Amino acid sequence: MPTDTFTWRTQKSAQGTDTVRTLQAQFGDGYKQVAASGINAKAETWNLSWTGKKSEASAIRQFLLSHVISSFWWTTPWGERLLWRVKSDSVSVSFPAGDKATLSFTFEQAFAP
Repeated sequence: MPTDTFTWRTQKSAQGTDTVRTLQAQFGDGYKQVAASGINAKAETWNLSWTGKKSEASAIRQFLLSHVISSFWWTTPWGERLLWRVKSDSVSVSFPAGDKATLSFTFEQAFAP
């Protein structure tokens, strides 16, 4: 089964965060040992939003909710095409006016399809 791709254009105000998980041991003489925690110690998250017609928002919302536990491809603002999952409980919607809807959601980097 092929891996889906998130193709919708998000708003330009995307905010990304890099997290590096480490193991640390602090010694009494001030020396500290630091090592990466696992083979995928560096991971990104992106807080994103999309605004458009309610009919298209419905399709995007379905995509987002179906990819909380299964990964998909998405290209970051840096131009890197990586695997992602939607962070659980991060999808929210507002209806600013008329036929418009705004979706807000968070992508977490995934390391396997």
